[in-house]
Amino acid sequence: MKKIILLISLALIITSCDDHQPPTFGGEQTFVYFSELQRNLDVVIDDTGTLEVQINTTTLSDQDRTVQLELLEDSNALPENYEIPSLAVTIPAGEYFGSFVINGIDNSVEISPRLLFFRIVSAGSDAVISEEELEVSIRQICPIEDGFFTGPYLLEQVTPVHPANGTESLPTGVVDLFENGGSTERAFQSDWISFGNAQTYPLDFSCNDVIMTDIVDTNLVCVQGNPSITLGPAPTTGSYDTLDDSSFTFIMAEYLENGGCSVPDPLITEFQLTKQ
Repeated sequence: MKKIILLISLALIITSCDDHQPPTFGGEQTFVYFSELQRNLDVVIDDTGTLEVQINTTTLSDQDRTVQLELLEDSNALPENYEIPSLAVTIPAGEYFGSFVINGIDNSVEISPRLLFFRIVSAGSDAVISEEELEVSIRQICPIEDGFFTGPYLLEQVTPVHPANGTESLPTGVVDLFENGGSTERAFQSDWISFGNAQTYPLDFSCNDVIMTDIVDTNLVCVQGNPSITLGPAPTTGSYDTLDDSSFTFIMAEYLENGGCSVPDPLITEFQLTKQ
């Protein structure tokens, strides 16, 4: 097993914040911005989906405010799979936000998302507008029943212990699976190689595939000065039964960043989770 060190730094003891923070202006200055910069438009297989996107302002007005949006040319979602009734958003008088709707239609939507990018182009002569873009991912989903894949599950490693770790990647034990955003997204917490540094592992149940949806930073290294070890999606996926939540598998890649641990390729590790 490699000698692995927990990174102790100011960044780890201060509560982290999202990069996207609503600006604060003094006086009557008005700023208009997207409330979130990344959203998913989930389209049910052979059906439809709808996403409502909120736009915020920092001041109240006694008149309706019209915000004009633009759909950017680098969007790659197919026009046959979405409909935008209007790119003009009204923030009603006396309100801090308005919204617009994107409808998704499964003419040819795939599990792998395609993207729409938007920006705010105007919001009245008295307003400053955000330059940040909104990214909307259009993807196909297969619905799962309410309450499915939540609650206590026994987590067990299927892959033999990797010599580079010398112990189970995630320890055998009961974890709590909880909803994590979209209707098919779940997550649980566990402690990579039992180092006392628990992280959240995000999963998406995507039409019989279980996909790890984000990179997990362990805040661990083998050699100080290196980027910390990261975990994330593997080239292959786990699996589940849309009608039975008694068990499922997921597969994780370890050492995407190797933290100076001399692991030449990411380790691929499979886990079984069984409902308790």
